[in-house]
Amino acid sequence: MFRETAAIDPAPTLFVNDYNVENASDPNETPEKYVALITDLQKRGASVGGIGVQGHVTHPIGDVICDALDKLAATELPVWITELDVSAADEPMRADDLETVLREAFAHPAVEGIMLWGFMQGHMWRANGQLLNADGSLSEAGRRYVGLRTEWTSHARGTRARGMVDANGNFKFRGFHGKYVLELAAGASGKVRRAFDVHKGDAPLVLDMNL
Repeated sequence: MFRETAAIDPAPTLFVNDYNVENASDPNETPEKYVALITDLQKRGASVGGIGVQGHVTHPIGDVICDALDKLAATELPVWITELDVSAADEPMRADDLETVLREAFAHPAVEGIMLWGFMQGHMWRANGQLLNADGSLSEAGRRYVGLRTEWTSHARGTRARGMVDANGNFKFRGFHGKYVLELAAGASGKVRRAFDVHKGDAPLVLDMNL
């Protein structure tokens, strides 16, 4: 598959994708066996560009998930949670389990993305995994998800002396990777807006505003 796909179009990054790797529930699907499979593919010329971990979990344990991610990270390939759903009939348990998975994945340096495998009751592969109930209301897990998204979204407004620049004309903030819009109120000059991206890396990004 890697060979044929590359012959048709060499541009896309090709991932492997497998299940039960992250929760230590299946002796046939361990992180060690997954790494061995990836290594074998690479030795035979497959251009493996990333690792997909499906993430259909029921009762995740934080250290188990983190241990699996650590082992996969040894390949130095990016890891994605590709089909995340967390199933539990008990709503508080589902919310706690979902938060555990999301926090472990979001915090791990090898994980570059998380995709949900559905979110609405009655339109998911597994029961008792919804973030949104059939009537459109948020489940407890849905409220937890929204809370985490809010926690992990950068908002510079109101920080650093209420958004005022310092004596040197600088405004500094720490933000997550992503797209931003800077709006600068410059007295008589009015407002100046500029869009910019924060990419992966530790180097500071300096943005000059020409008024």
